[in-house]
This record gives sequence, structure tokens and C-alpha cells, in this order.
Amino acid sequence: MSKVGLVDHVAELATPLPKIEQLRSGLPVDAIVWQGRPALEWLDMSGVVLAEPFFHQTVARVRKERAGTLPLITDLDELIRLEKVSDSLQPSGFIFHTSRCGSTVVANASRALRDSLVIAEAPVLDKLISRFFTDTDETGTKGLLYSVFLRGAVSALGQRRFGTERHYFIKFAPTSILQFARIRKIWPGVPVLFLYRDPIEVMVSNLKNAPDWMTIDFNPKASAAVLGVSQADLACLSPEELCARALGRFYSAAAAGMDKNTLLCNYNELSPETLLRLFRFFRVAVSAEEAEAISQLASLYSKDRFGQTVFSDDANSKRASASNYIKEMGEKWALPAYQQLVELHQLRTSPH
Repeated sequence: MSKVGLVDHVAELATPLPKIEQLRSGLPVDAIVWQGRPALEWLDMSGVVLAEPFFHQTVARVRKERAGTLPLITDLDELIRLEKVSDSLQPSGFIFHTSRCGSTVVANASRALRDSLVIAEAPVLDKLISRFFTDTDETGTKGLLYSVFLRGAVSALGQRRFGTERHYFIKFAPTSILQFARIRKIWPGVPVLFLYRDPIEVMVSNLKNAPDWMTIDFNPKASAAVLGVSQADLACLSPEELCARALGRFYSAAAAGMDKNTLLCNYNELSPETLLRLFRFFRVAVSAEEAEAISQLASLYSKDRFGQTVFSDDANSKRASASNYIKEMGEKWALPAYQQLVELHQLRTSPH
């Protein structure tokens, strides 16, 4: 059955107002358009450990293992109803990043903590945040409404489904940093980590295996907003320029969002010792056993869901393989903002 057919079929079966127990046993796995209106897709995730590097990988596993289970489709305001009664964790830390810069390493290390819950790039969060790019008005009413829905989605994803969860970390998609001011307004006290990396190295990786945010055909309006160009100009951009422009805006947004509860970390700093320092920043105590597990994870390739591939630093090989055009676009659109971020990082970490 196609995605559209499945949604229509579920819509026929779903009650207009689902019982709250249905929402408590499930998680919002996607934000969709149903019958011309924004909606949520929920999946029964009772008893499921979110073990994969990315949230969508866990969802794919559950869909396969529970092939006979139909998702539930609801309006967005069900998030508000659930938030009032759910047993949800407050976020322990937010992870923002420029992509391909070690954020998955940090997320995996967070999973090594006992009784931790890690949500890594959940589509429902990414799509709600994208509404800030595409569906706001001059009065600010829609922006406020989507902030309420975003808070509800974070609460829904942070439900204690096992009863023992103590720590809750969220890794956002790269484009989310451009809406940092809105996110910070909702959660002013949550510690925020921003990971970044040399733009040439990031570009080589993204151009070899393009992430969703570089797929401009999916949501041209959001892509244009991310890049700071018109939709008409969007089609004229090469993949190299598109990637470089976006990275430059990510770096600039990170620099603008720095406050006392934010921390910068360059990819070239990552090590077991750095990871432990990051958890101190998140105000999370790490046991000796957990520290050992984190050290072992740091030696593995972070995106291998089976944990069998040994990590190999590819920074030099990426720079060596960069074409002259990649370097030209990176130096024009991304490098100045990156260098400013490095200088800010040094200023914040230097002894006073």
C-alpha cells in the first residue's frame, strides 16, 4: 500500500479523538499533510529501545517488526492534550551541528549513559521547525502556534516509556540552527552544544552523499529560506554553492546564538576526554562504567548501526579530494563565517 493509500486507510479507521492511552504508548514519528491539513503520524513504540543512530532508523525497524500495526493519524493539537498529562522528561541537552561533524558520535555517547533517552533528528521536529521558514505571518500568531506544537512534540518524544529514564538529549537537524532564537525562547535554560567542522571537509562529505536538507525539490520554499535566496534563484545554484551557502549561514547562526548555556566544539577536538567534558557541561554525572563505554564508542564509526566499523579520521583525505570548485565555493560562502566561529570559540575557551 502506498503512503497516501495507507494514510487514507488509517483515516477511515481512526477515531476523531484518540484515547490518551494510545498516544502515551506511541510516539509522533512524522508530520504529514492529511486531507489538506497539517497532521501527525503516531506509531506504537511501547517496549522499543531507540538504539539506532537516527530516529528514522528505529522507526523503520519497528514498522518491519510490527508490520500489522497501523499508525494513528491525529491533528497537531493532540500534542497539547498529551503534554498536559504525560510523564515526560525535561531536556538535559540539545545538540546542534553543521552535519558530518561528529554530532552522531555525541548522540551515541549519550546513549551509553544509563537510563538515557536520545532523539536524533526526528522528522516530526525537523518538519515543525521548517514551518517557521514557510508558514509564519506578520502578526506572529502562526509562529507562536508552531512553537507550542514544537514544545508538545519534544514532550511527546520525551515520555518515560520504561519508567526509569533520567536523561533526555535531542539532536536536531542541521537547518534547525537557523531557528535557534525561537527554540531558545521555548527552552531558555537547556544546555546547548553546537558542533562544527571545517567547511571544505563537510562539503566533500555532503556532496558525496547528499543529506535531505540539500534536496531542494522536496520543499523549495524552506530550502530558499535556509539559503537566504529567492525560490527563482534556487534552481540556478550548483550543489557546491548550495552547500557552501548553507554552511556559512549555519556558522553565522551559531555565533549569533552564543550565550552562557551554549558550548562550541570543533570536530577536530572530539575525543573520549572531550565527550566526558561535554557531559559535565550538560550537568550529567558519568560513572566509570559509562566512561569506559563512551571511550569504546568513540573508537567506532558512529553511523554504523551495528557498531562493527572502526573509526578512521578522514579529514586529510577529504581535503585532498576537494575539487578546486569546492574550495572556491567554500572559501567564498562558508570560510569567513567558519573562521569567525573558530575565533569566537578560542575567545570563549582562553583563560581570562
